[in-house]
Amino acid sequence: MDFKIPKLSRRAADANRDGLPSTQELLEDPKSTYLRELTSSNNPEVEQVPPHLVAVHGLNFVNKSNFGVRTWTAGAKGEEKLWLKDFLPHRLPNVRVLLYGYNSNVAFSTSMMGVGDIAEDLLHKLWTMRQDAPERPLLFVCHSLGGLVSVALKLLQAVVKARSIPRYQAISRSAKSFVFFATPHRGGFGAGLGHATAGLVRRLGGNPRTGIMEALRKDSHVAPDLNNDFVDAQDDYHICSFYECKPLHPPGPLIVEKSSAVLGLGSSEVRVPCPNADHSSICKFAIEDEDYGFVIDEIETLVVWAVKSTGNNSVHSRKSSTCSSSSESFSSPEIQINAGSYFDEDDQVILENAIRLPKDLPEVNRLARRGPFFLVPYERNPQFVGRQDILHRLQTFSDPSNSVTSFALCGLGGVGKTQTALAHAYWHWVNYPEHSVFWILASDGNQLSESLGLIGAHCRISRVQDTTDIMLDRVRRWLSDENNGRWLMIIDGANTIDTWSNSPDDDQRGRTQAVKSFPSASLAQYVPTCSHGKVLIAANNRSIAESLVHPRHVLEVQPLDTHYACTLLRKHLTEVDGTSDSDESRHEPLRQDDLVKLASELDYLPLALVQAAAYIRTHSWSVKYFLQLITLDQSNLPSVSKTDLQARDELDELSPACKSSWKVAFDQVEAHCTPAADLLSIIAFYERERIPKSLFSHFHTSTSKTSTLVFDTLLAYSFITMDSQSETFSIHRLIQLAMRKRLSAHNTEKKWAVEALMLISGKFPDGEHESWPICAILLPHSLKLLRSELYGPDEARPLGILESKISQYYLRRGLFQQAEIWSRKALDNIILVPGMDLKEVSDIKSDRIIVLLKLGAFDEAEDLAQEVWRGRKTTSGAKYEDTLQIVATLALVYQQQGRYEKGEIAVRKVLKSLDRTLEADDMQVLTVKQRLSIILRHLGRYKEAEEHQLAAIRGFSKNLGPRHPNTLKAHWILGELYHAWGLYPEAERIAMDTWTLQKRDDILGPDHPDTLISLHSLANNFQALFKFSAAESHKREIYRKATILVGPTHIYTLIAGSSLASCLVASNMYANQPSAERLAEAEDLYRHTLTTREANLRPGHPNTLAARTDLTVVQRLRGQTNAGELEASERETLNMLKRTLGKNHPLTVNSRDNLSRILWLQRDDNIKRKEALKKAMEVFTFWEQNSGWSHERTWLAAELLVEILPESDERVPDLTQKIRRWRRSQPTVDQ
Repeated sequence: MDFKIPKLSRRAADANRDGLPSTQELLEDPKSTYLRELTSSNNPEVEQVPPHLVAVHGLNFVNKSNFGVRTWTAGAKGEEKLWLKDFLPHRLPNVRVLLYGYNSNVAFSTSMMGVGDIAEDLLHKLWTMRQDAPERPLLFVCHSLGGLVSVALKLLQAVVKARSIPRYQAISRSAKSFVFFATPHRGGFGAGLGHATAGLVRRLGGNPRTGIMEALRKDSHVAPDLNNDFVDAQDDYHICSFYECKPLHPPGPLIVEKSSAVLGLGSSEVRVPCPNADHSSICKFAIEDEDYGFVIDEIETLVVWAVKSTGNNSVHSRKSSTCSSSSESFSSPEIQINAGSYFDEDDQVILENAIRLPKDLPEVNRLARRGPFFLVPYERNPQFVGRQDILHRLQTFSDPSNSVTSFALCGLGGVGKTQTALAHAYWHWVNYPEHSVFWILASDGNQLSESLGLIGAHCRISRVQDTTDIMLDRVRRWLSDENNGRWLMIIDGANTIDTWSNSPDDDQRGRTQAVKSFPSASLAQYVPTCSHGKVLIAANNRSIAESLVHPRHVLEVQPLDTHYACTLLRKHLTEVDGTSDSDESRHEPLRQDDLVKLASELDYLPLALVQAAAYIRTHSWSVKYFLQLITLDQSNLPSVSKTDLQARDELDELSPACKSSWKVAFDQVEAHCTPAADLLSIIAFYERERIPKSLFSHFHTSTSKTSTLVFDTLLAYSFITMDSQSETFSIHRLIQLAMRKRLSAHNTEKKWAVEALMLISGKFPDGEHESWPICAILLPHSLKLLRSELYGPDEARPLGILESKISQYYLRRGLFQQAEIWSRKALDNIILVPGMDLKEVSDIKSDRIIVLLKLGAFDEAEDLAQEVWRGRKTTSGAKYEDTLQIVATLALVYQQQGRYEKGEIAVRKVLKSLDRTLEADDMQVLTVKQRLSIILRHLGRYKEAEEHQLAAIRGFSKNLGPRHPNTLKAHWILGELYHAWGLYPEAERIAMDTWTLQKRDDILGPDHPDTLISLHSLANNFQALFKFSAAESHKREIYRKATILVGPTHIYTLIAGSSLASCLVASNMYANQPSAERLAEAEDLYRHTLTTREANLRPGHPNTLAARTDLTVVQRLRGQTNAGELEASERETLNMLKRTLGKNHPLTVNSRDNLSRILWLQRDDNIKRKEALKKAMEVFTFWEQNSGWSHERTWLAAELLVEILPESDERVPDLTQKIRRWRRSQPTVDQ
């Protein structure tokens, strides 16, 4: 079944809209209330019910005519473009766009019920218009207050409630996707704009104190009320929220800030910043530029989702043709994969009905992003005070005309460097919106490289599979390229020179390959110095800052002066009356002298002041009472450990009162919320940033409110800061250090370090594809724990389990060298555990076997597999399930070693046992069937192999889903089978579909080994179909990537090199002007492969013998090696292949073919001539009987046979005719 996407030219798309008003006609239409059609769908190639996209505008504050159209229109007068009508059909020709207009001026004098009437009006109009197909998919696109007050949220509420209104239930079921442009879901519009808006309302004769104006007020309660019904049903919807990044009237505030413009619905919502857009321009596009591209990309994805989620076959149908094939199974629907789309199963059908994708264009990453970017992990701090002199200096530094490219802030920990840099980051973003702003965490080299990696991932300039040095180099080159725009990089926490002079430490290589050593590979070199980039560094130590930037460009951040310290305290205490649960209760207003004394006691440090205010506010204490409390407690401070010099120095610089305030807070948390104290003790050992809240789900065990209480307590004391969007939190470094010292003073540091290890060891997933996001979040915390010196032999078990899980994660990510490092560490730890469960030990050993096979260490893998098999057989018996699993693994080892008959015996034994106890679609049974299919393919038994592989694909699709990496790999295996069978067109289709899906970043990514293997299969099929140019291009890129990713001697690299060589040889055979240089290159590649395989594989390994044949082939073609030497080499190879694989194995036949051609070169010798004829006849007979004339090998063998046979031989005419017929049936050679 061959899915084809119909292609429409822009002229054809425009023709679909005949009979509808033009953009100019719409702009001149005086109507203000309507639901009109902007585009229609009339694609004769597709039988479909097109989706509806409904655009809804916001409130018309300035009484602009044609506001419903102008909301979406941009361009010079007379040349306006309504992108919903003029651009969108180019990408989505089969989507019907509807524009809803309403009297948005009336809304000013309308109550919230009146606004609800507008929503009901739209629902009624939609119901009327959709009578022909009430279940058609439905997507809403809303701007500003059209999304909140007028329609969207009220509409969403109505849509949700419509489920109880029979006539609207079809709309409720169909409305699944929503796009919001700058919609203030939580209110918006700062105070100044609020007053201006009220003035406009009064001039229009309205009442500003309506529900609408209440909704306009920032942090209004109205918007959340409107939102509740929708949020409750969030799992049913997919949402994209675009938010503005430029003020409408600089330097004023944003109309709708990010915190209000996003719903915060987790995975149901995509949040997209619009760096070049203000509140008005965010949904207007005069040309199909990059900004428009980002929007249409997201809309396209939501259209697909909207169609897919209807689950109604009547919504879409298609015309398709079935691909003819010599095998009945080729047209079997259950084995199809639909690679041209973004989703699974019916997605290609959806795309046929809704989307035009130009497949004739060169491959590009459609989701690649261009700047400017604002990658700052913290929200703007509205309570920031002071620092005006420093901010002024930084603003001067940011001026593009200033030639200074690096500046630094230094000062004591907690003095406010981060907050000062944060204030500057937001100022820079507002004043230079065309610049990118990047925030880098740099407490150590690992964290710095990880932050740079996040830039690479977010901007899509690096890939998941990139090793650290590759990733850092990609980021460096991208930052160095002025075509990517100006940027400001803020590097926070550069507190040791090692951060810059060293690579990530050795343990980090479990995640990526580390950059080698200082100075040639210091991390500093990856932050380029260039005229279009500025770097601001925050460091505790002035000497470190001066070693990184010129001393004149180092600004020291001092503690706040008295005025600003008291101002900061007042900001955090304005809601405090000053009450206490003790006898020292106070009911007095804040006294200036108390604030001054408290600021003085706490060294005027912002961190200490904010936390003190949090303690006072939490307990309703008075400032005076808190002063007495910390003064009394100073004599009881814990001693400070001297083991951490940096921590000792920073903490010792704090005053006793400051440290006492922390101790008081720690004591209070411990006394009133023990779980919160426990959590604080655990996170003292993790990385301080991006700690996942889900890691602590065990706090739910006592009561449903426990988890909320724990986090609320820590937030109240300002110990942590929460990122509600990512559901992670952070802890300040000094708080973390202070907590570690408190634990040390109480002799509980080891206890809580073990608790932290046990928690993350149990929570870290097994590395399966679905768990990759959480693995990536937990990995930095895990690596930090594994670097700790607190653990000993007693912790060997949790250490080994965690290391094994990390190894499995890397293995599935395709990072085999890193997986080997951690699997070895895991095994070293596990064998130290006395009385360790034998099954756990053997499981870890079994996992290591797979890692070793990926690295080509076949003999070591066999030794370990035999060891595990003997152990399981002794403890569990020969037929126990675990024993059968290791036998299946042993069969895989035999397969990799080329001992196919032995592998077949083992795997059939396992399959027979499993069939007695498990269902046919059990994952173990399916995996073993697939393993048998591969072995049978190597043995040349293609039909039987196909039967087992089709069964595996059906089972994987049912159990895992059609897009799961294991399912896609099963399809790739089927494609490899068809290629070996000579069924190249079908093999090409499967390889193309598999590769297209695997290369998506949300599945495997373009550089994952499995993706490259599928691309390699595609290139092999291109080559077999004479598409030599495309084949060679892909193979060169694969070989280059493999050399970088896994090294020049890795098995994958050797396969890629040999494949490239075969392409060079094949294309040279058909070239009009053969190239000796290409043959020389092929010989070098083959020789490298052979030399490496001889050094790493056991003698007589089929891969080694195949490499020997390949080398003699190219040497024969070059004609620079004595034919006698070639003959001797190939005879030895042929004899070894016959002993290893049998005389009728394809590799053996290939060797016999090469020997016959070498003998034909020596045809002057009558004996060799006769032997050449005999062997050529054997080769031809084999291919004709097993593959027929559809296989390239058959007609190549026939050509040699015709050349050798006497012209008078009666077989020559028939063979010649068949060769000509076959040649005519083949595609034109593409050089």
